Amino acid sequence: MEQAESTVPARAAGVPDSGVWNESLGKWEIVATDGPGGVREGECLRYRTDGTLYSRSHFVAGLEDGPFTVYHPDGSVARQGRYAAGRLDGLISILASPDGQGEPLRACCVPPGATRLELTFRSGEQLHEVFSDRDGQPLLGDGQLRPPVPAGLPELVSFDEHRGGWVRRQSGLETFWTLEGRPLDERQWFPDGHWVTRIFDAAGAVKEEAGTDPQRRRVGPYFRRLDPDAPAVYADPRIRQERGTFEDGQAVGTWTFLDAAGELVREIDRGSPVAANVVETSPAFAPELPDGWSTARALAARGRVREALCAAARAAARAGDAEGLRAFLAAHVVALAPEAERERGEVLVQSSEIDVVGALDALVSGAEAASAFRTLAAIIPGIPAVVFDLVEAALLLAPGRPAIHVTRGLVRAQAGDEQGARADAGAIEAAVPGGATSLVEYIDFVFRPFTLPAWWDELAGATESAAAPVAEASELEEKTEGEGEDEESAESEEPAGAIAQSLEAIQHLAAVYATRLGRLGTALRAARARAGRNTSGSEGEPVWLPPDVSALLPEGPVELIHETVTCDPVPETGAIETIEIDEELALEGITVPALLAQAHADHAALAWLCWAIGLRAIEPPRAIEPPAALLPAMQMIVQRHWRAQDRVKTGGLIALGKRVPGFEWLGVGIDDMPDHMVTGVLAELLAVRSMFLWLLSPDTLSPFQDDITSA
Repeated sequence: MEQAESTVPARAAGVPDSGVWNESLGKWEIVATDGPGGVREGECLRYRTDGTLYSRSHFVAGLEDGPFTVYHPDGSVARQGRYAAGRLDGLISILASPDGQGEPLRACCVPPGATRLELTFRSGEQLHEVFSDRDGQPLLGDGQLRPPVPAGLPELVSFDEHRGGWVRRQSGLETFWTLEGRPLDERQWFPDGHWVTRIFDAAGAVKEEAGTDPQRRRVGPYFRRLDPDAPAVYADPRIRQERGTFEDGQAVGTWTFLDAAGELVREIDRGSPVAANVVETSPAFAPELPDGWSTARALAARGRVREALCAAARAAARAGDAEGLRAFLAAHVVALAPEAERERGEVLVQSSEIDVVGALDALVSGAEAASAFRTLAAIIPGIPAVVFDLVEAALLLAPGRPAIHVTRGLVRAQAGDEQGARADAGAIEAAVPGGATSLVEYIDFVFRPFTLPAWWDELAGATESAAAPVAEASELEEKTEGEGEDEESAESEEPAGAIAQSLEAIQHLAAVYATRLGRLGTALRAARARAGRNTSGSEGEPVWLPPDVSALLPEGPVELIHETVTCDPVPETGAIETIEIDEELALEGITVPALLAQAHADHAALAWLCWAIGLRAIEPPRAIEPPAALLPAMQMIVQRHWRAQDRVKTGGLIALGKRVPGFEWLGVGIDDMPDHMVTGVLAELLAVRSMFLWLLSPDTLSPFQDDITSA
């Protein structure tokens, strides 16, 4: 049996016979122990593999303790210091070897010209380091001479080259000074992960102190004192100091505001923090608010100040009481100076990451109330009553502001109030000519009429030999280097252009689309009623409601299924897969633009289904007489679906590089569309594509099966 090759090197001439190889250190070691396998005790000598003495130290009860020395191969001192119970402690001096061939000062990052490194430790924690040259002058990282330490600074300060000043680092605390020695700031860390930052004035007194938790949210006591020559932060110029508390990043509890001499100017209660689900749980955001002022006062009395401000805003908006709202705000918010108020409000409306909790904290801390209420209206999900009230409150405080009209126009569009949205666009245009263009384009898109596909005309006279669209789609997988899985999937399902579904199946699918469109129409009419628009017919129904397709439902709406189907085992592997079919509609809490997007997608799929069996309008299917251009039509839809996907994923870059042509939709080129239009065209093309795959594929159960709709 072969023995493992020994890793112990040959004993050099300089290594005493009593030396034992220490594999972990890569050194020969001589030290006494208190018995076989016992702990080391007394003097310890270590030797390199070449036999030169490496170090001399001392062990007590198995731990290095006392002075130690490390030697260069030539015998000169490389390092000196001491251990205390196994930990470095005190000053450690590291010296370069005279010939430059010995132990390095450090493994890396040694300044040019450095010949000495001094480290200061306390119980194993490094507190200080300084490199110096042959003349003992301290060096910077680039080898330049370090500035002299100003008088008055404590021992063990280092030069922080990043900040250009001095720093002293201790356990859990680092303090900074300017180059001249003026105190700047310090950071203190605590075992629970939070830290406190203190900023000093020129005299070394704390002028700001704030705590921060591991998630970078403010926590704990807060203090700020303005410099004498600093501009006022608050509208009351007497306020030069403030004290309060943060909890989970929110200003809470009692806050005091003082003058320069520390005399009280004002004291307010910023209340308790709110949870992320405050909109769902607080009476201030409830759909019905019969007496908003009473609710506001009751919430404020219980320390729920943030919610109270929102309840007051809703009450004032409904009553048109701007002065009442301003008075309530003044009672519970210490007003910032106008410039600071506007700046914080602008930060709110420009932020893409602000949430309800953050907006409420900004409101109670003095951000411009109009901007705060506008922000809340924009970020509260859905279109509950509180959204309308808050945006009205914003306009109450800042009448005619175009940016608030933009928000209200979008809110109205989300609720189905086309006329109201257009009125806001008119107000914007009157204030800023050309400023309403994007909003008007969005309104026109959302509230567009239902029409038959314009692409039908592109296929007039086409035959199955119309090779261009077929060739383009069939080569798309190769052209786009793996980005064309949709095309590959579609072609694998195609049975050479023959309709694979029965007339009965086609009639049922038409009824499914008609049932969905009927339910979407009902939901849209209900949303329009909630938006305050007459649905009795006195105004006439708008053109953007789904058309009546009840002729496809001779026996009334059909049942929409949601089921999971187990497929036959895969022959090659025996794996059993499932397919989920979901014809149902999720309508709760859906905005009008989302409802209309789904309705347009279903209407487009239904229209193309009728066209595919020979009809030129949406009519009850009675026969299957497919047009000659059926296969080119499908290939066109598949290609355009991929093209729209590429526009979303890469901005059309892959299509441009592979020269895949674009197309127009509603008169706008795919590469020139705003994002909301691209989303709409993609949804319609997916619905039509899924319908075609079902129609031409004998093994496909439904256009609503997940392996088609998610492809």
